[in-house]
Amino acid sequence: MTQFPASKLRDLAGREVEDLVKEHTPLAIGAAFVTPAGKMKARFLIHVPNTDKPGGRVQVEDVLRATAAVLVACRVKGFSSIAVPLMGAFDMGIPAEEAARAIHSELKAYRGERPLKAYLMAKDADDVEVFELAMEGSIP
Repeated sequence: MTQFPASKLRDLAGREVEDLVKEHTPLAIGAAFVTPAGKMKARFLIHVPNTDKPGGRVQVEDVLRATAAVLVACRVKGFSSIAVPLMGAFDMGIPAEEAARAIHSELKAYRGERPLKAYLMAKDADDVEVFELAMEGSIP
């Protein structure tokens, strides 16, 4: 958990979460691993890679697969709500618009036995706007 955004999660959740994750890495894109959330307000974290290796290049398909893995983990664990960041849209990532469209597409396609409340997490007003445009279908 040395590269952003994993390093940010490590700082927020605590090193004990990193120790739990290390035992199960490397994770393949499309796989998920659930840990306690440590010092964060959430109860659990769902760890999903969206690159082949830390610091690697992100593709839209990787964000789709990572989001799908999160939804499978939610179904298996019986979670009723989830907070989803703008995965894949960082320095070595894809444009925020593409990431938001991919995340929204997977969330919209979700068909679990019970509803899942999804909170789209944004770091700033620009991310909020990107998510809103993806939900409206205004992003080409």
